[in-house]
Amino acid sequence: MKKFGIYLLLAAMLTQLVACGDGNSDETEANTEAATENTETTRIQHQVPNELDFKGETFGVSTLGNEPDYYFADESSSDNMVAAVYRRTTKTEEFLGIDIQMDTSSEYSDFVTLYKSGDDIHQLLLVENIYDVKNLVTEGYLYNMDTLPYVDFSAEWWNAEQMDILRLSQNTYYGVSDFILTNPDSILFNRNMITDNNLEDPYQLVLEGKWTLDKFAELGKAVINDVNGNGSNYDEDDVIALAIGDTALAIGFVPGCGQPISAKNEEGVLEMTLNSERMLQIVDKLVSMSETPGFIYAKGITEGTGSSYSSGNVLYSRGGPSNMASVSDYEFDTGIVPMPKFDEAQEKYMCNTTSYLMAVSGQIKNPDMVGATLEYLSWDSKNEVSPTYYDVLLKTRYSSDMETREMMNIIFDSIFYEVGGVYFGMSPGFCELWYTGSSCLVFGETNFAAFYRAYKNPAKNTITEFYDAMAKVEGTAETEAAE
Repeated sequence: MKKFGIYLLLAAMLTQLVACGDGNSDETEANTEAATENTETTRIQHQVPNELDFKGETFGVSTLGNEPDYYFADESSSDNMVAAVYRRTTKTEEFLGIDIQMDTSSEYSDFVTLYKSGDDIHQLLLVENIYDVKNLVTEGYLYNMDTLPYVDFSAEWWNAEQMDILRLSQNTYYGVSDFILTNPDSILFNRNMITDNNLEDPYQLVLEGKWTLDKFAELGKAVINDVNGNGSNYDEDDVIALAIGDTALAIGFVPGCGQPISAKNEEGVLEMTLNSERMLQIVDKLVSMSETPGFIYAKGITEGTGSSYSSGNVLYSRGGPSNMASVSDYEFDTGIVPMPKFDEAQEKYMCNTTSYLMAVSGQIKNPDMVGATLEYLSWDSKNEVSPTYYDVLLKTRYSSDMETREMMNIIFDSIFYEVGGVYFGMSPGFCELWYTGSSCLVFGETNFAAFYRAYKNPAKNTITEFYDAMAKVEGTAETEAAE
């Protein structure tokens, strides 16, 4: 039976991970296994029967998303993370008598071809590509996960809150559990620059609930310096507030302010929510930053030679916890904080994520095997894999102090999925409105009222078309018409 581990979050991590501790891999692995055994005996237990044996049946996993994001290992390693994902997979295979096979090269068209042929090849789909999230459900390609045997969505290893947000019709098509490793929207910042300019500490601002869009702008504007005095503000040696390499990275500022692009109303139906006084104020704040010379350099958009975060001349970078790996060797210290709130009255920080979602092909022939495997993988992930990822890899290996680790806790506690963006991020009208943060911060879009009017009807049509399609998929169209 082929044994291999599943998924590291980023390609860079696979090459950069090294064993923790003093290099004694045998001792490290022994200690890890002992801690894992203790964790397993004290946790709430899954309800997958011990006597299940699927006699070597293949459990196929396929990724539908941008590659390379997740990786697997075909053998154990002295690296803690690789060893943890390998042990999780082999334990699952042995407990259920299955053979896990991983395919990271699938495209949506490949899946559709296999689906229409009736082949039961891919049982678990890891869906990240927002082109696919909507199409998979409206075309009826996914299995209703509510009906899977052995799966308990009320268990602590499933994220019931986010799954409820992602459930747009009567059935559950997408799952979020401890099996998924997340990399939520966050802000990286140059800690040396904060100290050298005698600025307020972002860490303290976060803890006091004062890390807001205004504070983000205030600190950014305080460091701007046209070093050579030529007025361009974006020469290589100039000091700027924020540098981003992809305009899409500015999307997270709007939902971070507690302003969703869309939300479900009291009837549970998704509707647009951007037409608000709060949104107009957010736009004003973002445009003010955009119009400040030296505030934001967007690669390929802003005129000038620019500067990257790695240069040490940039205060902020839009990244995520996993990016702490790539900045650990820079000549300055990097801190990480959640996306800024709208104001101090906002109840909590909001860090959007577009991490993989779990889905099941509608062509599966053995729901018992699929349900048992998903439940066991999700349960077992909390024993070793997710603690290794969040607590060892991100909070310890790439965090130099306890304050940074506390910020990681706050960020991961603030994770949410922006449901409209997940389903309709590339659909007419919705795409443009989802990118409002980019339009205002990067391109300086000032007339949001006109901008919204131009795209609201196509966005609403997108939602209507979705519900019409789901009524047909779930067999409710005739009933609703009769009513």
